[in-house]
Formats: sequence, C-alpha cells, structure tokens
Amino acid sequence: MSAATTKQPDRPFGRKSTAEEVSEGIDLAGRHAIVTGATAGIGLETARVIALRGGTVTMACRDLAKAEAVRQRFVREGEGRVKGDQFAIEHLDLASLASVRAFAKAFLLADRPIHLMINNAGLMIPDRRLTLDGFEAHFGTNYLGHFLLTTLLLDRIRARAPARIVNVASDAMHFASLTPAFDDLNWEQRKWSGWRSYGDSKLMNLMFTNELNRRLAGSGVESFALHPGIVTTDLARDQGLVMKLVGSLILPFSKNVAQGAATTLFAATRADLAEPGTNYLSHCAPARTPKLAGDAAVEKALWERSLELTSRISGPTGSSQ
Repeated sequence: MSAATTKQPDRPFGRKSTAEEVSEGIDLAGRHAIVTGATAGIGLETARVIALRGGTVTMACRDLAKAEAVRQRFVREGEGRVKGDQFAIEHLDLASLASVRAFAKAFLLADRPIHLMINNAGLMIPDRRLTLDGFEAHFGTNYLGHFLLTTLLLDRIRARAPARIVNVASDAMHFASLTPAFDDLNWEQRKWSGWRSYGDSKLMNLMFTNELNRRLAGSGVESFALHPGIVTTDLARDQGLVMKLVGSLILPFSKNVAQGAATTLFAATRADLAEPGTNYLSHCAPARTPKLAGDAAVEKALWERSLELTSRISGPTGSSQ
C-alpha cells in the first residue's frame, strides 16, 4: 500500500530536485506528520511542503515562540494554499528523555493519528558535550532521543497504517568508528572526534531503520533512512575554523534547503519506493551503506541496548517494543 495518493514521476529525481518537485501530484489530505526540528533548515521545508500537499503537521521543537513565527510565515507566504490550522506546535527537546516522554504522552492523549514520522532534528558539534541524561550529545540527541520517541509512538503509527517512519541519517556514517560491542557509546574510551561521533549517531539511525523494518514487516508501516546531501543550513554553526573553511570550499557544490529536503519528501511520500533495497536513500535514489548496517544480529543488539539505556532513565510511557 502506498503512503499517499501519488503519480509516477515523468523523469527520475536527483541531486538538484526540490521537495516540491518530488512531491508534485501527491495528495496528503487526511494524513498527519510529526516533524522534529521543524523550525529551521530541511525540517522547516519538510513541514511546509507536507502542508502544501494537504497534510497536517505536528511541529516538534524546542523553541515554541520560534515555531509560532514559522507557522505564521507558512501561512503568510502560502498564498492561501497553507492554513494555520494545518500545524500543531508541541515542545520537544531530544537531549532530554523526560522531554521525549512528555511529548509522547501529550501526543497520545491528544488522540492524533501518525501517518508520517519524520525524525529530522539533529546537531553536529566539534567538542564533547553531554545531554541532560549524561549521554554524549550526538548519540543522545541524534539517535537515542529519536529511538525513544519512535518506540513510544509505535502502536499509534501501526494503528494508522499505511504509514512511514523516516530517519534523517548522513553519509558521514562512513566515517563512524562504532563497533558491534557498543562498548563506548559515550566516547569515554576513544580519542574524541566530533566528526566520527556524528557519524556514529547517523549510522545508528540507519541501523535503527533496518531493525524497524524487520519488526514492522507485514504491518503496513515502512521505514527509510536518508542522506540529505551537503546542505546550506546552520547545522555546522558550532564548528571550528578549519571545518568552516572546508565548508566554504564546498559551498558551490552544496544543496539549498529546498533541494536538501527533497529526499526526505521522496522517502516519506512516494509509492514507488515500496521495493526491496531502497531503505537508505541519497539524492532520491538507493545509496551505499557501511558493512555494519544490515547485520541483523548487531542491529537487534543495538535495539535492545537502546531499550535498556532509555528505560534506565525513567519508566516507560506508551509502547516500547
């Protein structure tokens, strides 16, 4: 079953395609999405285009005032095609598992459906920092917060199938130093590398995606991970001088935000994705993955380790498989 009413594209999509182009002809009326990090960058564009195609969106974000300003901007610039009531705004701080649980509890009580779960928010920082729960920030925010959020809402997602779960990963996973033992998730033993730590978190997003697909087989819920490309957003705003210089050199080859959100919309909405081997995408096409991804035993072990770590902080809310 498709995740939306859609028509087949007249031409293949690629690096320069935009979110509006890949979603052209798709009707999302009656479908609801959660988008984390919807107030900036590709998350903002993802939320806008979902609404443009008739869907409704819960904007899950840390700054509620900023989210309200974004909602007003969507309406103002939508020229009547986007309505304010297509957006709900809810507080979510992925660096706090208590905040994740509070969001999930409030969402479930509100009795909204979930047809599209877009795990988009993330950070990339050069120095080692900890979340409120004591996890290394890339691991705790980019991966573990989204893992808990998704598992808490999984019963609701399954109940509204066909549905899709989309995890924004990155080709930075090819620089990861994660091992199958998962014995240094907080980078307390390895020599610190912000880039490799970021890669670890994005590799775990893909491994989570793969394990989700195994557990959801036959349910009508599909999961995809993606590399959005090198996009001109403020993701790297905390990087040091060297990385900023590198960024300036590759700027001519970067995508703009509309192009950066294209693969997210492609993964979330296109019916022509429902075939084996397409669960990791880059530039709207299947992409190469590291060897560790796809190892069923290792990915199951990561799931179980993640359940252990999240349940250690506080008791369960909703459903965690």
